[in-house]
Amino acid sequence: MKKTLFTIAAAIFSTALSAQVLPSPQMKNTLWTGFGDSFAGDTVLYGFTDTMQARFDKNNFVIEGMLNTSFLANYDYFGKLDNFVFGTSNQNALNLHYGRRSDGNGRSSENTNYYSNYDNSVNSQNTIQDSYYVNFLYHINDNFDVGIGTKLNWQVGPCPRYGAWLFEPGAHSRQGGFSTAYDDRAGVWAKTSSENVGSYKFYVDAPGSADVVGFVPFANKYAKRALGFRFKTSKKDKVGLEFGLAIPNGFNTDDPAVNAAARIAPCDWLAFSTVLEGAFDQKANFYSGATIGMKNFIIDAYIAADSLFSDAKNDEAYGLGASVTFIIPSTDITLRPELGLNFFENDNYSTSFYTGCEFDLPITKEFSINMWGSFASGSKDKRWSDNPATDDWDGGKIFNFKPGIKFIYSSHTTFDVYVNLESRTAFDGTNRKCWSSGFFMTYVF
Repeated sequence: MKKTLFTIAAAIFSTALSAQVLPSPQMKNTLWTGFGDSFAGDTVLYGFTDTMQARFDKNNFVIEGMLNTSFLANYDYFGKLDNFVFGTSNQNALNLHYGRRSDGNGRSSENTNYYSNYDNSVNSQNTIQDSYYVNFLYHINDNFDVGIGTKLNWQVGPCPRYGAWLFEPGAHSRQGGFSTAYDDRAGVWAKTSSENVGSYKFYVDAPGSADVVGFVPFANKYAKRALGFRFKTSKKDKVGLEFGLAIPNGFNTDDPAVNAAARIAPCDWLAFSTVLEGAFDQKANFYSGATIGMKNFIIDAYIAADSLFSDAKNDEAYGLGASVTFIIPSTDITLRPELGLNFFENDNYSTSFYTGCEFDLPITKEFSINMWGSFASGSKDKRWSDNPATDDWDGGKIFNFKPGIKFIYSSHTTFDVYVNLESRTAFDGTNRKCWSSGFFMTYVF
């Protein structure tokens, strides 16, 4: 049972890694189409996205890449379908779930007549993904790797799960969908074009800057958009070790920063990991995680700090969380409940938290049911109570529920159908509800 559980836990833990960066040489294409809107609005078609990934291994050399293209719908002033726009895109199923694209309504994009109307969610930017990635890796020998890329995704340790493709359960954990200025697409803060020094840094959103604030993406990924080097023992060794160093994008010789990571598994039921992101910099981020295998379940836990040496005014954040993965006895049902807490050095900010659970039920070898649900409560600024106009404000709340079914048609083709529901009450009491449904077809060449 323990070996089976470890296999399941490893599969769940590696969701972001295996989904975003292919684990073996192959070509993979995922086509999506979907529709939805706010509960009060009319159903709209979002359009289509297509994600092509490829990985090629030649001797000790690996090259891998991805291109995300879209054929997305635009709507006119009256909510009628006006046209479709084709091109490389960072839009995706979950991003569009938070609002529609429309002409003449919302925020204009520079140098175009295209407008984005995310009227049903202010944190839609938390769901954008890469329009592309390219990675180059060289396996010096069985133990040493060197790589450079826009999404290496080298990580150690469990939790928090963030950064999966938007059709994977890991994307829906995202600590409840809290707002964040962090962009995990390339491992940098804000836009991927922000190449200046310190672009790896994260700055916590202040309560009230979005509907629900509190998510801090702690650094269990040590090489994202970076040049990285790592050592790993082979699977035959009794003690598992991994050491890694990475120079993050935006490194500057006047203000250098280095990411470092280590993992040790002294036996087959225990592993410890730690990461320091932005070493030698005032805003370094720290992460430490552990995995413990028990008789009937696996426990994952982490404790972390963001902007470790910054002043309170810079909103230093601390977090801890845990998850449990287990199979219900005498069934094939897998459950993974998880909980995360975020604390802030600024005494005016209250604690935020999220809790969620993933449920997997295989019906047959080809057909399975998956559900993900979460609830999150954001951070409150205690100073709101000093003003009669804001004394009833709180940190806001989010409830998400995403049931789906998967059908493995063949060894090459998989179909996924889902419904995504969200109810979000902002810090000022405003409630918004939206929904979406979609269809994925994944083909592995």
